Amino acid sequence: MVLKLAIPVVSSGMNDMKKNIILDRGDVRCPIAAASAVLTDQWSVIVLRDIAFFGHRTFRDIISNNNEKIPPSTLAKRLKRMVDVGLLRFEGDETHSQRKIYCLTQAGIDLVPLIIGMAAWSNKHHIFDAHNIEFLKPLQEKNNPALEGFVEKLRKEHLN
Repeated sequence: MVLKLAIPVVSSGMNDMKKNIILDRGDVRCPIAAASAVLTDQWSVIVLRDIAFFGHRTFRDIISNNNEKIPPSTLAKRLKRMVDVGLLRFEGDETHSQRKIYCLTQAGIDLVPLIIGMAAWSNKHHIFDAHNIEFLKPLQEKNNPALEGFVEKLRKEHLN
């Protein structure tokens, strides 16, 4: 059985450069396929996790504290791509002229509940030890004040 979807393309207000980066895998007209194009490489989700949950906001912090051992050249490419597609932005560091401080955009913050859901799915299906996501348990329930508070904290830290 083949499922055929007819999904109209609606302008989202996203600039053409971002659309082209997201759609570089072909003619993507499905919102799930578009999200997949942004998030399917292993490192983008890991970088979002490290920034949102662990507060690693500079290249050095991310590379030094990343348990998955992302190669520096790969991290540099992912950070650039994530800025280009609008998941991150960066600010200059007043204490070091060449250092960038990465901040989540609203689009990046909106992915936090999805990342928590990915961790809950992994835990539910015993893909990984539960102790590795223990810190996420208070955030995993839907309509959860703890999750709403965490997302609001991220908005204040990253958008202001």
